[in-house]
Amino acid sequence: MDDKGLAYTLDAVLALIPVIIVIFGVSNFMASVEPAHPLHSSQNAQDILELMSYSEVNHISLLEKISLILSSGNNSRASITDAQKIASSFLDEKLAGNDYLLTEENQLRGEILAGKMDLKKEDNLATASRNCGNYTFRIYIK
Repeated sequence: MDDKGLAYTLDAVLALIPVIIVIFGVSNFMASVEPAHPLHSSQNAQDILELMSYSEVNHISLLEKISLILSSGNNSRASITDAQKIASSFLDEKLAGNDYLLTEENQLRGEILAGKMDLKKEDNLATASRNCGNYTFRIYIK
């Protein structure tokens, strides 16, 4: 190979280096940008139910309180309404701005205790469940 061919080849290779650096820089920048609608991890739902399971000052958690209200009222409509008020006030404060749904699955067969959401129309929901007494509570967060 003569000197001119080597110089042109070296010049072409050196010219590609900044182009490759720019391509990698742009691809890394695009990968670090958050999506417009971030996906909720199931950790959010787990954290909310963990807060509801945490014992308060009088050594009874919110889920225990709801379970006691439901069981002492034999799952009557009045006891369900009382449980709904307690759950809604807590979750409306903690999940302000988020769509959510809290249900009881075991005794009340999916009765909604707090929130409004059409589960059939939603996708990509974070869910968690906790047992308290004979009750199984499940939360869905969008």
